[in-house]
Amino acid sequence: MAMQKFDQDFDLGSAGSLIMSCPVFETRRLLLRPLHEDDIDDMVRLANNLSVASMLGSMPHPYFPADAREFLERMKSGSGGGSVYAVTNKEDGVFMGCCGLHEDNDRYEFPFIGYWIGEPFWNKGFATEAARALVDLFFKVTDRNELMMSCRRDNPSSRAVIVKCGGQYWKSGQAYNKVLGQMHKLEHFKLTRSSWMAAAFGE
Repeated sequence: MAMQKFDQDFDLGSAGSLIMSCPVFETRRLLLRPLHEDDIDDMVRLANNLSVASMLGSMPHPYFPADAREFLERMKSGSGGGSVYAVTNKEDGVFMGCCGLHEDNDRYEFPFIGYWIGEPFWNKGFATEAARALVDLFFKVTDRNELMMSCRRDNPSSRAVIVKCGGQYWKSGQAYNKVLGQMHKLEHFKLTRSSWMAAAFGE
């Protein structure tokens, strides 16, 4: 697993928080940066897609500019409980989706990664590249030892991303999807510091 380039120091804020002073960092093809107002049109264009929303538990559908603005304000205020990044193409700056590190003790016992990529950019490895960068970020700048990634049981593409990031199957779960109006089955995967170090420094 290639280590990522981090261009700034990180401030983890209060103890136990995953809210960071959001840096810009890059991978081979991507630039991950803070979200800003200029992203709203692209967010709406890509997120207003049932194929995207149906795989996520919390994304509204239809997705309006007001939804994007509310999301940005929540991230800026820190009420989202984590750090979220715009996933952009390093060469031309094109916005492709979002990814982030989150912590919600009411839902899960471990911090977790969330991400979505717009459908025009599927099957090109961008989700894996962004998720791997977040795994590196998490283990490099926190002292936590375990991280979680989850997907719907009927989402093999997301499962493949998780496995490529080093996720090991942990347990099953379920969650209500308000877009579909039904419960769906989840698979939870765990990543550990020891397995990350073995992958990162074993190559």
